[in-house]
Amino acid sequence: MAEGQKSRIEADIESLEKGVFTGEEGGDERSTPRKDFIASVAVAVLGIFAMILSVRLGNPESIFTAPGVLPFITGASLVVMGAGLFLKTKRRYGMDEMLAGDSLRTVRNYLSDPEARRTLMLMLVIFAYVMILGQTDLDWRFKTAVYTFRFSGFELISIPFIFFILRFFWRSTLLNCFLVATGIVVFLAVVFRDGFQILLPGAG
Repeated sequence: MAEGQKSRIEADIESLEKGVFTGEEGGDERSTPRKDFIASVAVAVLGIFAMILSVRLGNPESIFTAPGVLPFITGASLVVMGAGLFLKTKRRYGMDEMLAGDSLRTVRNYLSDPEARRTLMLMLVIFAYVMILGQTDLDWRFKTAVYTFRFSGFELISIPFIFFILRFFWRSTLLNCFLVATGIVVFLAVVFRDGFQILLPGAG
Protein backbone atom coordinates (compact mmCIF):
# COMPACT_ATOMS: atom_id res chain seq x y z
CA MET A 1 0.00 0.00 0.00
CA ALA A 2 1.38 3.42 -0.92
CA GLU A 3 2.59 5.71 1.84
CA GLY A 4 -0.14 8.02 3.09
CA GLN A 5 -2.91 5.92 1.54
CA LYS A 6 -5.65 5.28 4.09
CA SER A 7 -7.20 1.87 4.48
CA ARG A 8 -10.92 1.50 3.83
CA ILE A 9 -11.67 1.14 7.56
CA GLU A 10 -9.60 4.20 8.46
CA ALA A 11 -11.27 6.25 5.73
CA ASP A 12 -14.73 5.16 6.85
CA ILE A 13 -13.98 6.03 10.48
CA GLU A 14 -12.66 9.44 9.48
CA SER A 15 -15.67 10.10 7.26
CA LEU A 16 -18.09 9.16 10.03
CA GLU A 17 -16.32 11.46 12.46
CA LYS A 18 -16.52 14.36 10.01
CA GLY A 19 -19.99 13.51 8.72
CA VAL A 20 -18.69 13.04 5.16
CA PHE A 21 -19.14 9.86 3.13
CA THR A 22 -15.96 8.69 1.40
CA GLY A 23 -17.51 5.83 -0.58
CA GLU A 24 -16.79 2.12 -0.68
CA GLU A 25 -13.32 2.59 -2.16
CA GLY A 26 -12.11 4.66 0.79
CA GLY A 27 -9.21 7.05 0.34
CA ASP A 28 -9.40 10.79 -0.10
CA GLU A 29 -12.18 10.92 -2.71
CA ARG A 30 -15.19 12.43 -1.00
CA SER A 31 -18.60 13.51 -2.10
CA THR A 32 -18.81 17.27 -2.62
CA PRO A 33 -21.81 19.64 -2.58
CA ARG A 34 -21.50 19.95 -6.36
CA LYS A 35 -21.53 16.16 -6.84
CA ASP A 36 -24.54 15.79 -4.54
CA PHE A 37 -26.34 18.53 -6.46
CA ILE A 38 -25.73 16.80 -9.80
CA ALA A 39 -26.78 13.43 -8.37
CA SER A 40 -29.98 14.84 -6.85
CA VAL A 41 -31.04 16.48 -10.12
CA ALA A 42 -30.21 13.38 -12.18
CA VAL A 43 -32.15 11.06 -9.85
CA ALA A 44 -35.17 13.38 -9.75
CA VAL A 45 -35.23 13.78 -13.56
CA LEU A 46 -35.03 10.02 -14.00
CA GLY A 47 -37.91 9.58 -11.54
CA ILE A 48 -40.08 12.13 -13.34
CA PHE A 49 -39.37 10.45 -16.67
CA ALA A 50 -40.34 7.06 -15.21
CA MET A 51 -43.58 8.54 -13.86
CA ILE A 52 -44.44 10.01 -17.28
CA LEU A 53 -43.84 6.66 -18.99
CA SER A 54 -45.93 4.84 -16.38
CA VAL A 55 -48.88 7.17 -16.98
CA ARG A 56 -48.67 6.44 -20.72
CA LEU A 57 -49.14 2.71 -20.04
CA GLY A 58 -52.87 3.32 -19.83
CA ASN A 59 -55.64 3.04 -17.26
CA PRO A 60 -58.07 0.23 -18.14
CA GLU A 61 -60.65 0.62 -15.34
CA SER A 62 -59.28 2.28 -12.23
CA ILE A 63 -56.06 3.99 -11.29
CA PHE A 64 -55.59 1.33 -8.61
CA THR A 65 -55.53 -1.48 -11.19
CA ALA A 66 -53.47 0.29 -13.86
CA PRO A 67 -50.26 -1.47 -15.00
CA GLY A 68 -48.30 1.74 -14.46
CA VAL A 69 -48.91 1.87 -10.70
CA LEU A 70 -45.70 0.04 -9.75
CA PRO A 71 -43.43 2.02 -12.13
CA PHE A 72 -45.12 5.24 -10.99
CA ILE A 73 -44.39 4.42 -7.35
CA THR A 74 -40.79 3.63 -8.28
CA GLY A 75 -40.44 6.93 -10.14
CA ALA A 76 -42.03 8.87 -7.30
CA SER A 77 -39.59 7.24 -4.87
CA LEU A 78 -36.67 8.41 -7.01
CA VAL A 79 -38.07 11.95 -7.05
CA VAL A 80 -38.41 11.91 -3.26
CA MET A 81 -34.85 10.61 -2.85
CA GLY A 82 -33.49 13.24 -5.24
CA ALA A 83 -35.38 16.00 -3.43
CA GLY A 84 -34.18 14.71 -0.07
CA LEU A 85 -30.55 14.73 -1.19
CA PHE A 86 -30.96 18.23 -2.66
CA LEU A 87 -32.50 19.67 0.52
CA LYS A 88 -29.96 17.95 2.76
CA THR A 89 -27.05 19.32 0.72
CA LYS A 90 -28.58 22.80 0.53
CA ARG A 91 -29.16 22.89 4.27
CA ARG A 92 -25.61 21.77 5.03
CA TYR A 93 -23.64 23.77 2.45
CA GLY A 94 -25.96 26.32 0.82
CA MET A 95 -26.68 26.97 -2.85
CA ASP A 96 -23.43 28.86 -3.46
CA GLU A 97 -21.33 25.80 -2.58
CA MET A 98 -23.59 23.54 -4.62
CA LEU A 99 -23.24 25.69 -7.74
CA ALA A 100 -19.60 26.67 -7.29
CA GLY A 101 -16.85 25.49 -9.62
CA ASP A 102 -16.34 24.83 -13.30
CA SER A 103 -19.18 22.72 -14.72
CA LEU A 104 -17.08 20.59 -17.09
CA ARG A 105 -14.42 19.92 -14.48
CA THR A 106 -17.12 19.04 -11.94
CA VAL A 107 -18.65 16.51 -14.30
CA ARG A 108 -15.24 14.95 -14.95
CA ASN A 109 -14.51 14.76 -11.23
CA TYR A 110 -17.93 13.25 -10.64
CA LEU A 111 -17.37 10.54 -13.24
CA SER A 112 -13.91 9.79 -11.85
CA ASP A 113 -15.47 8.80 -8.51
CA PRO A 114 -16.17 5.01 -8.39
CA GLU A 115 -19.22 5.58 -6.21
CA ALA A 116 -20.59 8.14 -8.67
CA ARG A 117 -20.05 5.76 -11.58
CA ARG A 118 -21.99 3.06 -9.77
CA THR A 119 -24.83 5.51 -9.13
CA LEU A 120 -24.85 6.54 -12.78
CA MET A 121 -24.84 2.90 -13.85
CA LEU A 122 -27.83 2.20 -11.61
CA MET A 123 -29.75 5.12 -13.09
CA LEU A 124 -29.03 3.94 -16.63
CA VAL A 125 -30.11 0.40 -15.75
CA ILE A 126 -33.39 1.65 -14.27
CA PHE A 127 -33.98 3.83 -17.32
CA ALA A 128 -33.40 0.89 -19.66
CA TYR A 129 -35.62 -1.31 -17.47
CA VAL A 130 -38.55 1.10 -17.65
CA MET A 131 -38.16 1.59 -21.40
CA ILE A 132 -37.92 -2.12 -22.23
CA LEU A 133 -40.69 -3.13 -19.85
CA GLY A 134 -43.03 -0.55 -21.37
CA GLN A 135 -42.53 -2.09 -24.83
CA THR A 136 -43.03 -5.71 -23.72
CA ASP A 137 -46.30 -7.53 -24.36
CA LEU A 138 -46.30 -11.06 -22.96
CA ASP A 139 -48.74 -13.02 -20.81
CA TRP A 140 -48.45 -16.81 -20.59
CA ARG A 141 -50.94 -18.69 -18.41
CA PHE A 142 -50.95 -22.25 -17.13
CA LYS A 143 -54.24 -23.19 -15.53
CA THR A 144 -54.54 -25.84 -12.83
CA ALA A 145 -57.42 -26.94 -10.66
CA VAL A 146 -56.43 -24.63 -7.81
CA TYR A 147 -54.42 -21.79 -9.34
CA THR A 148 -53.57 -20.14 -12.65
CA PHE A 149 -49.82 -19.69 -12.97
CA ARG A 150 -48.76 -16.70 -15.05
CA PHE A 151 -45.50 -15.63 -16.64
CA SER A 152 -45.62 -12.16 -18.14
CA GLY A 153 -43.24 -9.57 -19.49
CA PHE A 154 -42.86 -8.27 -15.94
CA GLU A 155 -41.14 -11.47 -14.83
CA LEU A 156 -39.25 -11.85 -18.12
CA ILE A 157 -37.67 -8.39 -17.89
CA SER A 158 -37.50 -7.83 -14.13
CA ILE A 159 -35.63 -11.01 -13.16
CA PRO A 160 -32.55 -10.44 -15.37
CA PHE A 161 -32.42 -6.71 -14.56
CA ILE A 162 -32.58 -7.27 -10.81
CA PHE A 163 -30.09 -10.11 -11.20
CA PHE A 164 -27.68 -7.70 -12.91
CA ILE A 165 -28.14 -5.06 -10.21
CA LEU A 166 -27.54 -7.58 -7.43
CA ARG A 167 -24.51 -9.02 -9.20
CA PHE A 168 -23.04 -5.57 -9.86
CA PHE A 169 -23.63 -4.06 -6.40
CA TRP A 170 -23.98 -7.04 -4.05
CA ARG A 171 -21.39 -9.18 -5.88
CA SER A 172 -22.61 -12.43 -4.39
CA THR A 173 -22.57 -15.75 -6.26
CA LEU A 174 -24.53 -16.16 -9.48
CA LEU A 175 -26.89 -18.63 -7.82
CA ASN A 176 -27.60 -16.34 -4.85
CA CYS A 177 -28.27 -13.36 -7.12
CA PHE A 178 -30.58 -15.42 -9.33
CA LEU A 179 -32.54 -16.86 -6.39
CA VAL A 180 -32.95 -13.49 -4.69
CA ALA A 181 -33.95 -11.75 -7.95
CA THR A 182 -36.47 -14.47 -8.80
CA GLY A 183 -37.88 -14.44 -5.26
CA ILE A 184 -38.33 -10.66 -5.23
CA VAL A 185 -40.04 -10.57 -8.65
CA VAL A 186 -42.34 -13.52 -7.96
CA PHE A 187 -43.30 -12.05 -4.57
CA LEU A 188 -44.14 -8.66 -6.09
CA ALA A 189 -46.06 -10.29 -8.93
CA VAL A 190 -48.18 -12.38 -6.58
CA VAL A 191 -48.85 -9.51 -4.17
CA PHE A 192 -49.83 -6.95 -6.81
CA ARG A 193 -51.52 -9.31 -9.30
CA ASP A 194 -53.38 -11.61 -6.93
CA GLY A 195 -53.51 -9.58 -3.73
CA PHE A 196 -54.28 -6.06 -4.99
CA GLN A 197 -55.66 -7.09 -8.39
CA ILE A 198 -53.29 -4.65 -10.11
CA LEU A 199 -52.20 -5.28 -13.68
CA LEU A 200 -48.43 -5.40 -13.97
CA PRO A 201 -46.55 -3.66 -16.79
CA GLY A 202 -45.46 -5.93 -19.62
CA ALA A 203 -48.45 -8.25 -19.15
CA GLY A 204 -50.22 -7.25 -22.34
